[in-house]
Amino acid sequence: MSRVALVILNYRGVANTLTCLATVQQLEPGPARVIVIDNGSGDDSIDRLRAAYPELELRCNPRNLGFGAGQNAVLAELLEDRFDWIWLLNNDAAPRSTALGRMLATVAGDQRIGAVGSRLLDAEPPHRLQALGGGHVHWWLGRSREWSQDHEPVPELDYLTGASLLLRSNALREVGLFDERFFLYWEDVDLCLRMKQAGWRLAVAADAEVLHRQSASTGRGSAAKDRLINAAAVKFFRKHGPLGGWPAILIGTTARVGKRLLGGRFRKAAAVVRGVFDG
Repeated sequence: MSRVALVILNYRGVANTLTCLATVQQLEPGPARVIVIDNGSGDDSIDRLRAAYPELELRCNPRNLGFGAGQNAVLAELLEDRFDWIWLLNNDAAPRSTALGRMLATVAGDQRIGAVGSRLLDAEPPHRLQALGGGHVHWWLGRSREWSQDHEPVPELDYLTGASLLLRSNALREVGLFDERFFLYWEDVDLCLRMKQAGWRLAVAADAEVLHRQSASTGRGSAAKDRLINAAAVKFFRKHGPLGGWPAILIGTTARVGKRLLGGRFRKAAAVVRGVFDG
């Protein structure tokens, strides 16, 4: 039986984290170890988590380090502890009880699968499909698009979304942990791309269902999210994109700013531009 550790990152979202932990208790099989990381929330998150789960393994970062840097120290520790798999699960996610078992069944017998994604559904009924595992990168348009066509077989994907990401420890040891230059967004795409470049495969457990509240940490459609996404996109395409990433950056930025200006969303257009300079 594979040894699986589950890691959940909390940042000022303790109500979601408590809901997530309640569903984790119902997993069959369940992970051998569950770690919650508080990413410098500065609110009552730690007290509420300890009150609800006195035995919970809780780690506390001194400040908000972002998605990748916020988890890397724990990931390194779990690699030392020789876990076979590490499951990263957003605190705004709620897995069905069979989710982990079905992800493990997907990788059975294939030692070159480095990461597994799941079926992400809207948390609220009618549970619309958000993404089937992950998606594709549009290298010249400077954006990504999640795969949300509900049929099989799932095509070969460029990345798996970090909302529910089961990582093989041996693959992490080979390619390294999250690139901490990405504060939030695109770090999962970068990690998956590095895995593929090293010869690891990405898989999707299409029957492993995880309910997910999108953008719980930044707010769906917020200017703050626009700034963060665009900063991360610039870093990603400068690192991986054709011709130094500049065609993707110019085309993508122009399209996103233009779309917001045409819609009268001037604050969000400004946030896109600020994000580009941040990146």
